[in-house]
Amino acid sequence: MTNSVTADVAIIGSGFGGSLTALLLSRAGLRPVLIDRAAHPRFALGESSTPIADLILQQLARRYDLPRIAPLAEYGTWQRSYPQLTCGLKRGFSYFQHRPDQPFTPRGDHANELLVAASVGDADADTHWFRAEFDAFLVGEVRAAGIPYFDLTEICEVVDAESWRLSGRRSGEPVHIAANFVIDASGEGRFLAQRLGVPESAAAMRTCSRAVYGHFTGVRRWADLLAARGGRIQDHPFGCDDAALHHIFDHAWMWVLRFNNGVTSAGIQLDAARFPLDESRPPADEWQTFLNRYPSVAEQFASAQITPACGQMRRTGRIQRRVARAAGCNWAMLPLTAYALDALHSTGNAHNLCGIERLVSILERRPGGDELARQLNRYDAMLQTEITLLDELVHGCYAAFGQFELLVAFAMFYFAGATFSECARREETARTSRSGRPLNTGPRTAALDELPAFLLADRATFREHLSDCAQRVVALAGQPGGAAPGAREGFRELVAGRLAAVNIAGLCDPGRHNLYPFSCPIVASPDGPPPII
Repeated sequence: MTNSVTADVAIIGSGFGGSLTALLLSRAGLRPVLIDRAAHPRFALGESSTPIADLILQQLARRYDLPRIAPLAEYGTWQRSYPQLTCGLKRGFSYFQHRPDQPFTPRGDHANELLVAASVGDADADTHWFRAEFDAFLVGEVRAAGIPYFDLTEICEVVDAESWRLSGRRSGEPVHIAANFVIDASGEGRFLAQRLGVPESAAAMRTCSRAVYGHFTGVRRWADLLAARGGRIQDHPFGCDDAALHHIFDHAWMWVLRFNNGVTSAGIQLDAARFPLDESRPPADEWQTFLNRYPSVAEQFASAQITPACGQMRRTGRIQRRVARAAGCNWAMLPLTAYALDALHSTGNAHNLCGIERLVSILERRPGGDELARQLNRYDAMLQTEITLLDELVHGCYAAFGQFELLVAFAMFYFAGATFSECARREETARTSRSGRPLNTGPRTAALDELPAFLLADRATFREHLSDCAQRVVALAGQPGGAAPGAREGFRELVAGRLAAVNIAGLCDPGRHNLYPFSCPIVASPDGPPPII
């Protein structure tokens, strides 16, 4: 490959976001080049997909005629097409409340559990992405498409005028890239923010958390431990381990994601104000000390061993970061480069895909001058609105961790917004199918203003209701001794009322006892979801 390339778009970072963006732009008739300072395969987090993530991936693969990408959108098609590519079965979200120094005690009314299904069965289920293999697969598709790809490349000089000039070295040889536009998909690398001096501030985020994590073998299934303690796992709408499994603690939570190669991704995310980082303690010691306070979780990990692929326990400082601006006249950042929040509810990959969809929609139309500036300003404004909404959602959940009833009620904002958005996208696919048009001739050139915001962030009423309830849940959770039973029930009723216009999945129903099977009206009705009020 020549080390001098002229391209329409230079993409910095070959994680799943950068690689997928390169493939889409190439199919749209543009000339992308993909650049990364490292190589694949490599360890990465951000492993759990959701229905909205899979729907966007599926729709993009169809619109841009990428038939090898489409099977990755569902567990069933993934297993049939790429059984050699590691993933995990994700039927939904499961949450279990734990108290310090007490074993988990299942309750007949499931009041210390929450399970929300995201699919009808295994075939249409979501997946956990084993990122070392998933990202490497997408890079392989980039290579196969003939897209210029420079790995192990350090960009040392950046000149931004009417067009970009990127210079660096790869394996000791000089590299020169000219491009009209740059997309930063470098994530924590923050390539453009550092070189353009874009202001960043964690102070703009209300959520304040850090993580201790690793990849393990030998992790017991939580359902087996529940059953041994008399838990009514037969009531669950899906296997609680085949999910994004959340263990909820006071001011912290743990993710447990199982892959079909025997590896489990697990990590504890802690309120960084309550659990300040002590760099003198090894991460493995902090991990084990925390687990020892929660006997049932410690039992689940009693035989767990860190995997060689991970190498050792890892730890972060405060995770949250956010740029003041995510796009300029000839550049833009993908969402997971523009900010970092928290893994709670698995929003990251879906949000990144939403940003990819928008950005490709802008660039493939080839707007110029003022119109390009307007579209990029719109991209940035919507992204900032979404980040604020997600931050309020996660911050409110952290405040409620110690009072599970409040957490369950407030988390319904995520599930109501997500299921409504999912059903709207399913209706779009169904409408295209009913029209008789080929599925790969959908609204590829839809104006940016026509594309939906992530998690209903473009709906002022939804944002206002979420923000108000976030303030209320923080106040209730902060009361001495916790919120009274009547106040907790009142809050649940308030949330149910605020979500009535978008609650199409039967959420907030006390008769469900925190166990929600999959529900989406478009599956049963050709009329699709009701309009939002």
